[in-house]
Amino acid sequence: MHRVFVSIHDKNYQYLRIFLTVLLLSVMPVISMYGQVIMQHPHEEIGNSVDTVGFKKVFLAGTIDMGNSVDWQKNLVTYLESRGGKWLLFNPRQDSWNGEKKGEMDYQVNWELSHLEQSDFIIMNILETSKSPISLLELGLFARSGKIAVACDTKFYRYNNVKITCQKYGVHLYPNLEALLQSEFK
Repeated sequence: MHRVFVSIHDKNYQYLRIFLTVLLLSVMPVISMYGQVIMQHPHEEIGNSVDTVGFKKVFLAGTIDMGNSVDWQKNLVTYLESRGGKWLLFNPRQDSWNGEKKGEMDYQVNWELSHLEQSDFIIMNILETSKSPISLLELGLFARSGKIAVACDTKFYRYNNVKITCQKYGVHLYPNLEALLQSEFK
């Protein structure tokens, strides 16, 4: 049986080390270029909370209209993946929500309030044709938190209320979600 020992002074070892270093350095930008995004909805658990250490927690507040509005929250996954970083999105939208089911309303409201508090940042997106009463309530609750930015269409029926509240408490207000993302997630 032959044993092979490689000396660190061996030229082949030196070439291999240089090759592996160059290879690793060339792959690293590709690895960091893509973000990791986890979306959590009510009634969902994250397998191992240790897996989310170092993630920026973002609550997706705004228009849902009982599931009848555009699912703008879903589109954020692709956007944030392209930005890089680690993101944990708290999304209150449920595919099938039944507010008449015993205990469901309490669960949903408490889930939203807890996750709003846990979040590092709150994106609020209020669409033009919605009523969004819960979003207005959440804006009132978190306007002073320093961790919320609002996208609100200027044709929204309560736009002036949103604008005045944002001005009073120094909340960044944008005409649409794209403008909010471009400014807040540079």
